[in-house]
Amino acid sequence: MPELNVLHAVLTTLILAATIWSFVKEKIPPDLTAGLALLALLLSGVLTPEEAFAGFSHPATMAVAAVLVLSAGIERSGVLSFVARRVLQPLGRHEWLLTAVLMVLIAGLSAFINNTAAVAVFIPLVLEVCRRTGASPGRVLMPMAHAAALGGMTTLIGTSTNLVVHEYARSQGLEGFAMFELGRVGLPMLLAAFAYILLVGRWFLPRTAVMEGSLLGPPEPYTVELRIPPGSAWIGKEVRPERLERDLDLTLIEIVRGEESLDLGATPRPRFQLGDSLRVKGVLERVLALAHHGDVALHRPSTYPYPKTSDGRPASAARSLAEVVLLFTSGLIGRTLKAARFAEHYNAIVLGLRRRGTIRDRPATTPLKAGDVLLVEGPPDALRTIAGARGFLAIGTPVLPEERPARVAIAILTLVGVVSVAALGLLPVVTAAAAGCAVLMLTGGLRPREAYQAVDLSLIVVLGGSFALGAAVDKSGLTQLLAGGLAGLTERTGAYLALAAFFLVAVLMSEFMSNTGTAALLAPLAVSAAEGMGINPTPLLVAVTFGCSAAFAMPIGYQTNLMILGPGGYRVKDFLRLGIPLDLVLAAVALFLIPRFWPLVGP
Repeated sequence: MPELNVLHAVLTTLILAATIWSFVKEKIPPDLTAGLALLALLLSGVLTPEEAFAGFSHPATMAVAAVLVLSAGIERSGVLSFVARRVLQPLGRHEWLLTAVLMVLIAGLSAFINNTAAVAVFIPLVLEVCRRTGASPGRVLMPMAHAAALGGMTTLIGTSTNLVVHEYARSQGLEGFAMFELGRVGLPMLLAAFAYILLVGRWFLPRTAVMEGSLLGPPEPYTVELRIPPGSAWIGKEVRPERLERDLDLTLIEIVRGEESLDLGATPRPRFQLGDSLRVKGVLERVLALAHHGDVALHRPSTYPYPKTSDGRPASAARSLAEVVLLFTSGLIGRTLKAARFAEHYNAIVLGLRRRGTIRDRPATTPLKAGDVLLVEGPPDALRTIAGARGFLAIGTPVLPEERPARVAIAILTLVGVVSVAALGLLPVVTAAAAGCAVLMLTGGLRPREAYQAVDLSLIVVLGGSFALGAAVDKSGLTQLLAGGLAGLTERTGAYLALAAFFLVAVLMSEFMSNTGTAALLAPLAVSAAEGMGINPTPLLVAVTFGCSAAFAMPIGYQTNLMILGPGGYRVKDFLRLGIPLDLVLAAVALFLIPRFWPLVGP
């Protein structure tokens, strides 16, 4: 074990604390936080370049990337959409049955493919079923997202967290986990969670409705910018915000003329003029209906990125609309559409912005946040590109990536082959998954470009930075301090308390930061603590593994929770009301079963 270096230990502690604070506050994206932490460790001299960047070639990082590519191949085959439509559409108006069947279905899929891909495919289908049957998306979507996370607990490849801890254990000379070994505890946890959610928890969720004519979810308004075009009947009329609200159910926020904002409370009131810009807030269908009549027009930049008719209007055949959720992995977080030059990069424009709370500026100049919903207009090809890009989830007008039903059999057989080979111990998981990726690309089930797009680089950077932090904690001697502090806990009760502590710390950290990053940070500490106490390190690693996946009280830790936040009409309090009791149920099951399958003392 490395000797304590006081200076490096202090620097590492400060960098680790700043990293966790940044993960929690989310002022900057998690991948940027991880990258800055790695840079700080380099500049401070705590790690050499070889040590700092070793995490990017770590087997766990490569295994996560390979599993993401495998999941993309399954998704591209269209099998998820086929199963979803065949199973969900016949369920009719039975909301409880819809929820139960959906949870079982998505948990089974998430045990073998990336849960983000499964949830992304199911969200628009579930919302359409809710729109047709009157079921509440607020009562269905959160149980679905939680079931995806729970399904990932039951197999080694079900979630990147399992792979990270498994590969770290192997790097320390431990056996790691077999393909279905975690299911001994993961499956009982899943069953307990299902019972709680279906019988008790779902009644804590809001009953929301799907907007008529839209797949978006609850009736939250968009903020949209309108223009007074030539020939409008509004020109010369007095501005009366109360009439807009009464007759059109639209809230007039601001009128901009030239570069100045008009005083709507002035006496006499201003009158509409040609070229006035109106910022309004209202239900999407009413805004679009108003713009359709011609007295006002949706604001579009003068550099419209695709064909127009002879009178200057966009050619209808060349444009479509889509509603797109902005995920926390998007590079647009914290930037404005104008500064990011969205129209130039994506050959499409944003007509409206939807967000909880008040938007105080124009949509084009409003800093974007995770969970924002954009109303995007563009050619079908451009919308398909946006739908398949990292950080976007199309939930309105169907613009799903190209599906290849002829490759369904190949995709399924490849996945079964990878699972079987890894389960039998014939090949390491990372090797089997990489071989599966090669099969999909060689048989045409996945194009190389699609494989590259499937790898979430932000997750890879978070993993690389987290491994660098773990290496710094070990090299600086902080793990020696931890081990020394726990050396006295050699009694069985003390060992059990250490197990519970690692589980609960993993849960708490994962509520506010990436659960994969939490696993990479805590796994080295768990092994060091076990060595200092003279107990079996595997139970502590298992506690970290399940603790990182058993955090359901906040929407931050899981990307799938952010994906359903807008469509389900949820607020943070909804996650708390359902999630806190669920966390406690899972903790009770895990802490009862873990030491029975992985003894704390003995061989």
